Amino acid sequence: MQSISNRYFLEFEGATFVIQAEAEAVENEATLLAILRGAGKLIQHGIRALFVFGKGTRFEKELRTTWGAQLHSETNRLVIPEAALDRIRQERLAIAQTIDAICRANHLSSSLLPESIIRVERRIGHGSTGVVTKIDVKAIQSILERQQLAVIGFGGENERRHFLHVPSVSLAADLAVELEAQKLLFLMHDDGLFLPDQSGGSRQLSFADLEHLLCLLQRRDPSGACVVPDSVIPKVHACIRAVAGGVRQIHLVSYTRLLDEILTRTGVGTMIERRQSHHVDYAQAEDLDEIKRLHAESQRYVSPYGTPFVKPKDDSELAQLLPRTLLLKHRGIIIGKLHITEIPGVLKTPQLGGFVVGEGHHDSQQGQLLLTEALARLREQGCRGAVAITASPRAQRLFRRVGGIQNPTIPWQIQLLEQAVQRYVPAERGQVQLYEFQWTNTS
Repeated sequence: MQSISNRYFLEFEGATFVIQAEAEAVENEATLLAILRGAGKLIQHGIRALFVFGKGTRFEKELRTTWGAQLHSETNRLVIPEAALDRIRQERLAIAQTIDAICRANHLSSSLLPESIIRVERRIGHGSTGVVTKIDVKAIQSILERQQLAVIGFGGENERRHFLHVPSVSLAADLAVELEAQKLLFLMHDDGLFLPDQSGGSRQLSFADLEHLLCLLQRRDPSGACVVPDSVIPKVHACIRAVAGGVRQIHLVSYTRLLDEILTRTGVGTMIERRQSHHVDYAQAEDLDEIKRLHAESQRYVSPYGTPFVKPKDDSELAQLLPRTLLLKHRGIIIGKLHITEIPGVLKTPQLGGFVVGEGHHDSQQGQLLLTEALARLREQGCRGAVAITASPRAQRLFRRVGGIQNPTIPWQIQLLEQAVQRYVPAERGQVQLYEFQWTNTS
């Protein structure tokens, strides 16, 4: 894990990250401290960081109940009455002072940017809510170049130097575009975007490209509502604007897991890019060292009795499997693998083994992408089906989701399962399952 973190730190050195947070993040000092410490860690490794803070949940409720603010039916932005502007500036200053106090107490060098660096104009039909027309990029860059955390809050000034409300989500997207940021991070309560699945529950969207996001906004659930929650729609709109404006990667992740999202193979939230950058292909000789590291990482994920879910293999075994190893890569980094091996005496039904996804995320979107691509290639090659054996609950959920059938009845399947359970202690052998993947026979 440490080597992966270091690799990402080196890759992003000198880059600019824009980090946005609101709601409980600015109401809970412990949460705010975790975010600021994460930003400080980035700065220590030569990454430039701009923190954009928004309103708290309680304050937004006050704006609605006391001042008559309401959501616009089409844009989901707050329509702010002019009478509330002084109160908004007061709240903005209070949050800024809290951030400054936390930074001082934790020896994090930071600098608060004035609202005047954001030039805005009124958005028609939105009262005193504005849209950004110009940003003083030089003022921000001067802070970033001093290796300080740049801090800016919601809002801006019009040409007459009158304050207008600007939501921090849309402001962060505009800032990321103008600063040509490598990453824009929207911090939220949940680990990314969750969408309804076929079972009636919900599943995390691990990654998406611009086209996928546009399609999501058109999808409806059985009741006719958008599958994207109302509270997240403004962030999705901002993601679209940011990637269209050239921001390379946008992340939606929970408040306290900023570093887990950007310094691990698979991340923990939802990552948005303009174009698909996940690829599945067969391994090459130059991939072997990284395959070894990923396989070694997988040995950390064990059963309650300490048995690794992925069968241990030495370097020579992994080298022999190289021609039959499929890899899932993201921007050149291997985040998943599996091996395809023939079963003695069984034609056209190979076994899938060594199924590893970084951080044990077998049942994530990454795991599903790798598995379904492997099955599609086997089908194209004329195989009748495939089998896989695992005791990992996460891998089992994925296998069932893509159509894997349990309870083997064919003698060779039973024998294969009996051989596989031998490396487990007797008390857990019942958890080891064989899954068969079938499709229409090909000639």
